[in-house]
Amino acid sequence: MFNEIIQDISKVIVGNNQKIKLTLAAIISEGSILIEDFPGSGKTTFAKSITNNLGFNFKRIQFTSDLLPSDILGFNIFSKDKLSFQKGPIFTNIVLADELNRGSPKSQSAFLEAMEEKNVSIDGTTYKLPEPFFVIATQNPMDASGTSSLPDSQLDRFMISFSLSDLQDNEKIKMLKNNINFNENNSNPLNWDNIKNKRLKININDEIYQYIIEIEQTIKSLEQEIYISARCLKQIIDLAKGWAMINDKEYVTHQDIKEILPFILRHRIKFLNQDEKFDFIKKEILEKIAIKK
Repeated sequence: MFNEIIQDISKVIVGNNQKIKLTLAAIISEGSILIEDFPGSGKTTFAKSITNNLGFNFKRIQFTSDLLPSDILGFNIFSKDKLSFQKGPIFTNIVLADELNRGSPKSQSAFLEAMEEKNVSIDGTTYKLPEPFFVIATQNPMDASGTSSLPDSQLDRFMISFSLSDLQDNEKIKMLKNNINFNENNSNPLNWDNIKNKRLKININDEIYQYIIEIEQTIKSLEQEIYISARCLKQIIDLAKGWAMINDKEYVTHQDIKEILPFILRHRIKFLNQDEKFDFIKKEILEKIAIKK
């Protein structure tokens, strides 16, 4: 099932097979994704290609400095002598928050409740979002003009983050030859109830849980401050299950945790540039923990 989806997406997104698999693993784990890269690097094309192949409802929100929370969540209006709620574009399965850090802090914060609790509150009334609900956000590098840094409370709600891979010359030629048409029906609809049932059956033994606790303890022992919340620890477990499903396994291994951890910690490490983060996670965290055999 997933192999067919990955193959279809790979026809559009060249040279990023691992990122495609990670994104699918995050989605079936009910996690949100943050893609950070320079303008014109294919962030939006990547997100639209993923959603175009899953059979979920999809809406795109372009963040600008004048975007208001009501433009995202919706608003109440008087119609025919009664108050009625007009739903905003957030009422869908997958929201593409395009260039999220170009919006004001007020418009960015409109996603906080939705990403954590899968509902929104308007004028004291709570409205449940469709199931499933995910956010795929793109942002430009923080030193780009016109950007506003995402607060820690929002960054912590993203399960993974990554940049798209640099392409080899032959991959660039293939990308240039691609004729992308998102109006075509390329969808391989996922059965969400079936996904949830399979995820519940993924086995994680106590050694894996202990390994994650040792990772947390190792991070806390470092001189640099990396905040690992309880939400983050839960995201490691959830994504590991999704990663196992993508790789057609019924259990989680230590290697699965090693493979996904850099993408979970990437946006939580602020004292290094992006190129140094993965090496830091490998040398200062993963290699310091002995795995019992």
